[in-house]
Amino acid sequence: MDGTGRLFGPLIEVLPTSLPARVVSYPTDAPLGYDGLLPIMEAAAKELGEFVVVGESFSGPLALMLAARRPVGLRGVVLCVSFVRGPWRWVAMWGRFARPWVFRVTPFGLIRLALLGRYRRGAIGDELCAAVRAVSPGVMAARARAIAKVDVTRELRECPAPVMYLQAEQDRVTPGRSAGLVRSIRPDVEVVVLPGPHLILQTAPIGAARILTSFCQRVGASASRL
Repeated sequence: MDGTGRLFGPLIEVLPTSLPARVVSYPTDAPLGYDGLLPIMEAAAKELGEFVVVGESFSGPLALMLAARRPVGLRGVVLCVSFVRGPWRWVAMWGRFARPWVFRVTPFGLIRLALLGRYRRGAIGDELCAAVRAVSPGVMAARARAIAKVDVTRELRECPAPVMYLQAEQDRVTPGRSAGLVRSIRPDVEVVVLPGPHLILQTAPIGAARILTSFCQRVGASASRL
């Protein structure tokens, strides 16, 4: 949700050289929702050849929105610990109260626990806090409201490329029913489960890299990751 891109270091370090990565960062001071962020994704996609787009958590709907535009070179979509509708029933109500002041006092201990579980201490936990601090409260509030309203079930159903869902076994943020909903809408979606918390790309980078590499090879993509 921070959108800084600074948390992908562990994954990028272990990806094979044959699979170069491109991380797309979002503005830290512009309160944009999904529609406002989509042009950033489209601009990045135009610079690539064949590619698979990986949407982690908040960014999953963006990956499907991009795929709906049928960009040249798109070979696959990976939804990582993500959702096509608000992942919790109370999210819609919470979204109405998501204002900047709510995010001015950030419970970093709780965030570490929810997103990282037993990995919350150490460098990755510190980097998570730094990434959250880099984003203005107004931006975080706008993204929370966007989650509350999002529904990309149509984009998933009509996605022109193969889709894989990467699920974290100990995810405390995105419930398992999110993967179930994806499969109910698109039965051909491959669901792969890795042991670990919500930030699975950061805490299990080697396993995640192996899964992503295999998927890219199967769909015929030579590069990149968004």
